[in-house]
Amino acid sequence: MKTLLRLMIYVRPSAGWVFIAVTIMILATIIDLVAPWILREIFDEGIDKRNMAVVLWLTLSLAGIQALKSAGMFVQGYTQELVGQNVVFLLRKELYSHLQRLSFSYYDRAQTGQLMSRMTGDIEAVKNFVGFGAMNLFTGMLTFLGTIIFMMTMQWKVTLISLITIPFILFVLWRFNHKVGPAWSNIREQMGRLTTTLQENIAGIRVVKSFATEKVEQRKFAERNEQNFETNMERAKLEAKAFPLMGFYGGLTFVLMIWIGAIFVARGEMSLGTFMAFQWYTWGIIWPLNMLGWQINIMQQAVKAAPRVFEVLDTPLDIVSPAGGTETAGMKGNVVFDRVTFHFADQDAEKDQPILNDVSFRVKQGEVIGVLGATGSGKSSLIGLLSRFYDVTGGCVWIDGVDVRDYELDGLRSSIGIVPQETFLFSASIRDNIAFGYPEATQEQIENAARKSQIHSFIESMPNGYDTRIGERGVGLSGGQRQRVALARAILMDPPILVLDEATASVDTATESAIHEALLEVMKGRTTFIIAQRLSSIQHADRIIVLERGRLTEQGTHKELNEGNGFFRQLFDKQKQIAHE
Repeated sequence: MKTLLRLMIYVRPSAGWVFIAVTIMILATIIDLVAPWILREIFDEGIDKRNMAVVLWLTLSLAGIQALKSAGMFVQGYTQELVGQNVVFLLRKELYSHLQRLSFSYYDRAQTGQLMSRMTGDIEAVKNFVGFGAMNLFTGMLTFLGTIIFMMTMQWKVTLISLITIPFILFVLWRFNHKVGPAWSNIREQMGRLTTTLQENIAGIRVVKSFATEKVEQRKFAERNEQNFETNMERAKLEAKAFPLMGFYGGLTFVLMIWIGAIFVARGEMSLGTFMAFQWYTWGIIWPLNMLGWQINIMQQAVKAAPRVFEVLDTPLDIVSPAGGTETAGMKGNVVFDRVTFHFADQDAEKDQPILNDVSFRVKQGEVIGVLGATGSGKSSLIGLLSRFYDVTGGCVWIDGVDVRDYELDGLRSSIGIVPQETFLFSASIRDNIAFGYPEATQEQIENAARKSQIHSFIESMPNGYDTRIGERGVGLSGGQRQRVALARAILMDPPILVLDEATASVDTATESAIHEALLEVMKGRTTFIIAQRLSSIQHADRIIVLERGRLTEQGTHKELNEGNGFFRQLFDKQKQIAHE
């Protein structure tokens, strides 16, 4: 019930259209209830009394109200769809907006396929109930009650006897409702898993083909598909058991009414016109109950789908912009990490080793800092804390003497240009990808950024230049080309802090050297963090910090660290040996 009440919040903006649809439904129901009564008058006052004028007038009246009903049904169908689509629009808008605000911690745990399933199939199930199921349920109940009232006023004895089978239909409906709910819950969950498997396979198709595991992935998908098939067939079995049984009891009601009605007509306790009207009214009893089974089906889909949507909407935002947050205009880029400790949200802070442990260092405006460390040492997490992708577990991160948690969030992230290790480009033109963070940029600014990232010449050589569209995730460009486009994207924003997270890992040594030479100008007066594995990437760093298992173990200039015997010296000797070989 709470779920249904919550859904009504999204119906409220369409209250006017709901009123129109319900009004038309009530009028259509009244027409359905009056039509058999007119049929009775045609037989009793027209045919029985040989009064063809009455027959003609009532027949035309019957045709007229049916035409009026048809016109009303057109408006009703449109308004119902409009209400349903408005609910879908609001739900998807709110869900997408919330997904945009959720932190990295949520996406570390969430499955993309499940989110896609909730954004599409689950919301569509809600629309079907809100737009049609709920209103038709109301119409059915109104028709059922109205029909019984009209029949009771005409011949109450026949009506009561004919309703003997109704409790059996209601019992079948009760059992069906009790069982179909869990069935739809399983179907929604299985569909989410199937979508996840499909999404992962498509996203990782190159890996699949590289390892020739197509058959393995086909078996995995086939298993998910079969589970989805079996779950749907279990639900279909419930429908196959309930609906024919309801149809049987409904048909029994019709037969019983004919038999009892015929007896009453023969006894003179019921007119022929009333008997004919009862044939019509009987459908007003059977149809709503049979349709109730389908409405329960639609309702249970929505009742099981809506919580999956609300589960995402109710996920708390753990990274939010503070009220009255500090503006970033004029940010210089003086950075301080003060005894910073960091655990991921699903880690046990008492048992698990922290990703970063008591890390402290200072960076002055315009300094270029190289960040070295083995895989898993916490290098990327360091930058994640700087941009508030995550919040520190302990300690503080300061920029220009202000805790990053006190900055206006969008302004903070716009002030830190990041070239991530895993480059992502959108299915759009190269120009749009470079200008992603600064859509108002001029063509000259875009080209200037591309030159500094050593990608301008390549773009000019393409058939449509900067208007060339690239495929999803940058398909059509090499790894190095994607990285250089991402680098141009960061340079264009002209941020006071620049982060290069393995930004040249996918380019050859010559291109890397050219990029770094071009970056010398870009990095002037700009605080820059260069996360790297290759020492050649940090040869221009003013200072280098070394992370090992989340701890800052070394920091100093290239020369100072080379004179020691720590991780830096060992990496230097190893890469020097490889170069000589």
